[in-house]
Amino acid sequence: MNTHINTVPELSEREASWQAFIARFIRPFWQSYAHEFVVQADPKVDLHCLEMHHPSPKMNLIILPGRVESYLKYQEVCFDFFHQGCNIFSIDHRGQGQSSRLLKDPEKGHIDSFDTYAADLELALDQCGFLETNLPTHILAHSMGGAIALNWLYLYRHNIDKLVLSAPMLGINAGLLPQRSALAVARTMHNLSNKICPESPYFPGQAGYNKTLFELNPLTHSRARYEFSQQILQDHKLGGVTAGWLYEALKIIKLLPTISAELTLDILLLQAEKDLIVSLSAQDRWFDKVSQKNQGVSKRVIADAKHEILMEKDSIRAPVIEEITHFFK
Repeated sequence: MNTHINTVPELSEREASWQAFIARFIRPFWQSYAHEFVVQADPKVDLHCLEMHHPSPKMNLIILPGRVESYLKYQEVCFDFFHQGCNIFSIDHRGQGQSSRLLKDPEKGHIDSFDTYAADLELALDQCGFLETNLPTHILAHSMGGAIALNWLYLYRHNIDKLVLSAPMLGINAGLLPQRSALAVARTMHNLSNKICPESPYFPGQAGYNKTLFELNPLTHSRARYEFSQQILQDHKLGGVTAGWLYEALKIIKLLPTISAELTLDILLLQAEKDLIVSLSAQDRWFDKVSQKNQGVSKRVIADAKHEILMEKDSIRAPVIEEITHFFK
C-alpha cells in the first residue's frame, strides 16, 4: 500500500497551495487506486465507470455526479472518502462526461427517460459486483445525481444504508415560471419538436458549451476548484439541455416527493443557501413531505454555499465533508 494513503492534508488548508496538493496527493492517489472501466449499456452507448478498492474497507460509497459532470471532477471527493475507509464506485451518466453522447450534436444534454439513468446505474453496479459485499453501502449524490439516486432506490429496492443529497435537483430554478407551467411548456415543445426536428433541439435559452468567467459563475466560491472542474469539462464538453431532457427532468421531479416517501433509509439533504441552479423551495417542499413519513430524513442549510457544495471553498467545504463523514459513520 502506498504511504501517501496515510498522509492526508487538512480539509481547511488546500486552496492556498492547490497545484501542489493536486501534484503531490491527488495524481498519485488516482494513479494508484482508480480502476476505470467501460460498460456497454446498448450497442451505441458505452458507460465510463470508476471503482476504487480500499485495502481495509469499512464501507462502500456510490458517488453520483450531477448534469454535465464526469466522475473525473470528483477526484478530491474520492480522495477524502477513500481515506475514511470507503470502497468507491462512480459513473459518467450516459450523454455526458466520457460516456457516449446520444445525439449528433454531442454538446446537447439529452435523455429519453430518467429511468434510463437508473437502469444504467443498475447495470454497471451489477456488472462490477460492487454491491456484493457485507459492508454498509452509502450514496453521495449531487444535483441531477440526487434525482437519479432517489429514482434508482425506488425502482430497484437495494438495501442501501444512507443517502446524502448535495444540492439535489428536486426542482429546477425556472425563474418566475412555476414548475407546473414549466412542465406544460416543455411538454408542448418536446411533442412539437418530435414531429418536425430530426433530433431534439435545445430548449429556448440553452446553447452549446461556453465557459463562464469565474467571477460570474453560479457554482462555487473556490477559484481553484472551479478552474480544475472547467478544465475537465473542456475536455468533455457539454452544453445546455434539449427540450426532451427538460421534459423528462420535470416529469421525474413531479414524482420524486411521492416515490421518496416510500423509502426507509436515512437521508441527509444538504441545501446550498446561495443556490441559483436548482429550486430551494422545491427542496423544502420535498423535505416537508418525505420527513413526515421517514423520521430518518434531515436537512442542513449550508450557509453562503453556491450550488456545488462539494467543490466549494475550504471554509465551506471542510465542515460539510466532516458532517457527511459523521453521518455515514
